[in-house]
Amino acid sequence: MLPSQRHEFSIPDHVTYLDAAYMSPIPNISAEAGKQGTLVKAAPWEMTIGNYYDEVERARELAASFIGATIDDVAVIPATSYGIAVAAANVPVAPGSVIIMMENEHTSHRYAWYEKAKAKGAIVVTVPRQPGEEWGATLAAAIRSSSAPVSVVAGTIVHWFEGTSVDIEAVAEATRDVGASLVMDGTQWVGAVPFDVARIRPDFLSFATYKFLLGPYRLAFLYASKRWQAEGRPIEFHSWNRVGGERSDFYLQTMPDYLPGARRLDMGERSDFAVLPVAIKSLELLQSWGAVAVYERLVHLNKLIWTVAERHGFTGPVEKLRAPHISVVELGNKFRPELASQLKQAGAIVTIRGTKMRITPHVYNDEQDIARLFSLVEALTS
Repeated sequence: MLPSQRHEFSIPDHVTYLDAAYMSPIPNISAEAGKQGTLVKAAPWEMTIGNYYDEVERARELAASFIGATIDDVAVIPATSYGIAVAAANVPVAPGSVIIMMENEHTSHRYAWYEKAKAKGAIVVTVPRQPGEEWGATLAAAIRSSSAPVSVVAGTIVHWFEGTSVDIEAVAEATRDVGASLVMDGTQWVGAVPFDVARIRPDFLSFATYKFLLGPYRLAFLYASKRWQAEGRPIEFHSWNRVGGERSDFYLQTMPDYLPGARRLDMGERSDFAVLPVAIKSLELLQSWGAVAVYERLVHLNKLIWTVAERHGFTGPVEKLRAPHISVVELGNKFRPELASQLKQAGAIVTIRGTKMRITPHVYNDEQDIARLFSLVEALTS
């Protein structure tokens, strides 16, 4: 099994950081690359046209490798919500149709669909889950039993707030069967859980880098299926995603054709000289460890979390519903409004929302981090 990689990060000895689903630290080599990247703009007279293209394409290629895609399948964007907005601007939504999503879906994958529904005369249907039910089966049943035509399904493989898995294969099959579009948010799992777009076949998959991909804030990627690589329209317009946009005389004539593949959906100012080097180093490091090795490490740590949590009397989703890389523990009568801040003062960082404590380790964590967290919780709530 992949051992703890804490030595690759600048995490102080007294800090137990178990909040990757909020924001991960970046590796040391990524931080150094960001410093060097910032200096590119300190000397703009030394820049070449390659500064605008080379790192963009390397980052695109690396991002594609984490979802089973090719370099041509992926657009460079600034945020998950941007990618969802691109999807919403393209997928067809007929008046009277419905857009289906999980109850309490993340806002980055929620608000765009309400705007789309309002503009098109459609309805957003939020699907609840009963205790013990699996999200994939619940969503698939809602899709197949809908009395109105289904235009879009907002999908993912994990409920970000509950820490429960979603059988996305069942959701994808039901979506295809009713002729709807599948748009996915991968921010809470790309980099942690192996995934293959060729098997699931979403229309779009948007994912940011600042969580499990160990990357920078304000950078994300958007997978687009072959249909949208040919038909998709961007939500902003510039020369960088146009054929001939790199020419020195690009301003002398209008370039009507987009670059091949998903590049047509690239954001403007995609060549962020400080951000892209950080992402590249982080993605290369993750790639060197191997997707399966990282996944196995996270599964091991999360199983240990539940073993220790249950030993301390805490509960959560039934085992068969738990996400493999995110643990959401129910604190019950151990909950204290000040618990999160007290834990942080003691050097243990997790997310607490209501009575639920979300614990999300990454490769920089080890078994002692988990033991220390629960020892602190016990001490602070006794």
